[in-house]
Amino acid sequence: MNKALLSIGTNEDREANLALCHQMLNDLFEEINYSETSITSPYGITYKNDFLNQLAVIYTNKEKEKIALSLKEIEKKIGRKEEDKVKGIVKIDIDLVIWNDEVLKPGDISRSYITELLPSLQK
Repeated sequence: MNKALLSIGTNEDREANLALCHQMLNDLFEEINYSETSITSPYGITYKNDFLNQLAVIYTNKEKEKIALSLKEIEKKIGRKEEDKVKGIVKIDIDLVIWNDEVLKPGDISRSYITELLPSLQK
């Protein structure tokens, strides 16, 4: 069984997009646990609004590449478009941060929203 950490963020219709993301992730994974949520200021490029962030731990027998593709499909279904990024809009962003013991996003793992939300997954 594979274990992975997902980072979820949205800065447009935040509550609705996060709820829709939950529905789709719950359909995809039999076992998933969510952290608390956190409102954070954006990193890097100037975005339109603050982000609503959340972490999720998933357990799956599927391969990493298949999961990564499925997460991108969820983003598309919720309405994520490359051209929105230029406008500072992120309808949903789902990143595969850790896969088993492999850190896939080393730059993200130390970000404040991840370090602040990780303890709420232990509860």
